[in-house]
Amino acid sequence: MYGWNKEYEAIIESCFGELRGTFSQEQSFYIILGVSSITWVNLNDKYNTSNLKHKRYLHEYGSFMFLQDELKQFEYEFPEFKGILTGMMDKVLIYKDKSENKKLRHIFQIVESANFSTDEEVRMFINQITSYRPAMFGFNQTPDSVKEIIVGLMDFGKVRTFADYCSGMSGVAIHIFERMAKTGRDRMNRELHYYGEEMNVTNFLISKLLMIVNGIDNYEIVNKDALSDESSERDLKFDFIVSDFPQVVHYDMGYRYNDPRLKYGIPTRSSADWAFCQIVLHHLKENGKGVVIGTMGTLVRSNEAHIRKGIVEDDLIESIITLPTNLYEKSGIGTEIIIFNTNKDRARRNKVLFINASDYSYRINKNQHAVSPEGINKILEYYHHGIEEDHFSKFVDIEKIREYNYTLNPKEYLDFDVLKSTFEHSVKLKNIAEITRGVQVSKSDMEMLSAHPTHYFLNVKDIDNGRIYYDETAKLTNKKADWLGKFDIKPNDIILTSKGSTVRVAIVEEHSRPAFISSNLTRIRVDPRKYNPYVLYEFLQSEIGVKMLEGIQTGTTIKLLNTSQLERLQVPLFDIEFMDDIGNDIRRNKFDYEKVIEEAIMRFEHQREELTSKLRLSISKK
Repeated sequence: MYGWNKEYEAIIESCFGELRGTFSQEQSFYIILGVSSITWVNLNDKYNTSNLKHKRYLHEYGSFMFLQDELKQFEYEFPEFKGILTGMMDKVLIYKDKSENKKLRHIFQIVESANFSTDEEVRMFINQITSYRPAMFGFNQTPDSVKEIIVGLMDFGKVRTFADYCSGMSGVAIHIFERMAKTGRDRMNRELHYYGEEMNVTNFLISKLLMIVNGIDNYEIVNKDALSDESSERDLKFDFIVSDFPQVVHYDMGYRYNDPRLKYGIPTRSSADWAFCQIVLHHLKENGKGVVIGTMGTLVRSNEAHIRKGIVEDDLIESIITLPTNLYEKSGIGTEIIIFNTNKDRARRNKVLFINASDYSYRINKNQHAVSPEGINKILEYYHHGIEEDHFSKFVDIEKIREYNYTLNPKEYLDFDVLKSTFEHSVKLKNIAEITRGVQVSKSDMEMLSAHPTHYFLNVKDIDNGRIYYDETAKLTNKKADWLGKFDIKPNDIILTSKGSTVRVAIVEEHSRPAFISSNLTRIRVDPRKYNPYVLYEFLQSEIGVKMLEGIQTGTTIKLLNTSQLERLQVPLFDIEFMDDIGNDIRRNKFDYEKVIEEAIMRFEHQREELTSKLRLSISKK
């Protein structure tokens, strides 16, 4: 971690260890932060004249009965602290038990034993507390390596105002102010104005505490929901905006249709990603830049394509950056950065720079990775200088994005054209085959339809090693007449799994059984006049085919293969007679291979039975 102090970490862990079993993780966090803040107050020249003295709580005769009153008196004397310390400590100073008071005293003693001599040392300690495993306390913070990228994207010479919507504990803002101080931009630091919006009350209070402790005066932090429309802040404009919004936000769409911030469209009820993106765009100045943290779903969900279309066509997206997975503690999903720019450089207009840095990671603890320093430096260098490199970075014209129906997955644009270049000729899959997603069957329907079954019902588990396995316990009849022809299988159909981290592929053999495919499967019915199904089957399992399929998978925690994405998959095109000759050889080779395997399994089982019987390990059959 950046600027991580091992001694401070040991002190923090010692405090959590002391409180474990008596207080919850969240309460422990408030206690450690509150005690450290009181220590900082006692070392700060401006505030150490108050009666809030931490030393009185180090001894047996000290009483916590008066701490609440002293905190209130302190906040009355220094209004900038109003509600901050009392808001944190009130959550834990409700206990009268002597053992709990003893635990609190031990925390004062542990912090005292650190021998902090200046308020600057305590400031760094407090900053580290708020960055220490936030997921343990139910908080979600932007990872340090992502903060480094955000700071690197910021042009300090042009930014006088910046904002963070869904600001959390204002960790990004602290990172920005610290970087400016370290690089000697003290005057710019004093002039820079920060605005934050955060709906969580605790995060809001801690943000204000961190502003005070870090000596930041030019700020405004508002406790509100960024999505709410009851706002006088709508017309605020900023040079630079950040938003690392929650990944799962359900919201009421009803009152948003007249919201001027959502000019490109109303997102779905289940995902507010593009509501936050539009809020960022709304608040940018004419020469502003916005950085939004999202997921792959943000970039590819088909029901948000109309919003992406408007923003892309207005040339407001400068870059999309794919980061490694598992950057957020307790979350294995990938991270995507969207960079908005309301005034691109002339050379970058009508283009988007796609960067794929997903391989640049290292583990920082058992639950979390970080972007490597090499990866951070490469991202920033290639972004600022517009450098292109195969499979890593590329400028893509809006015309190409239009062709891809406004999906913004960097892997598609970075890998597809490179992979396609290995083909002499290519064709879109939809031009040679009919692509159909299987049928969704509810549990109650399954019970009803399985009473008099006529077909097997295939699912992901039935597709393995290029073959289809028919489960006798999963059979049903068709609910509607159109299931026949629409969801059934025929010889030479190719079956793909639509869900899962890897795509499984099988081809229906000549002597197949009657079966329907579930919604977790996709059927590709090839037109034999245009393409050979066995050639396509082999391509989809090839190294190139697998990589292209991975590039069009969507979803975050569960990978999905969308029918519309499949339709525009480019496959190599050959002369049909040549393909039929090769396809027949592939079919025969597959048949011979499977026959040899079956015979080998039978010989193995037969010999095994003979050998175990000699050892008298088998049960005799009468």
